[in-house]
Amino acid sequence: MLMTETMKTIISIRQEIETIELQYGMETVEPLNFGLVEVVYEWAREEPFAKIMELTEVQEGIIVRCIQQLNDTLKDVKTAANRIGETVLKEKMEEASTAIKRDIVFTASLYTQD
Repeated sequence: MLMTETMKTIISIRQEIETIELQYGMETVEPLNFGLVEVVYEWAREEPFAKIMELTEVQEGIIVRCIQQLNDTLKDVKTAANRIGETVLKEKMEEASTAIKRDIVFTASLYTQD
């Protein structure tokens, strides 16, 4: 599965970074958590919210917030990519944002703010 290989690559890169951090006496951060990767991936593939809820025991509000925070991160990376002239990366971030920014997850709410 492509997603599994990608996660292995991310873990490998994280381990390299952790080795360098330890070399320089820096505190390492929490381990990576891939708990909602499949949920967000299926959401980006336009699965209905009810269907992605069947993939996890995590509460709806946490999933909504996770996807919203991912969108915020995508915006930040897009802005950085634009500033350094990385148009391909900028376009990928726009595509990813468009894929997840839909339906109930981005409906205005009394409890969350954009």
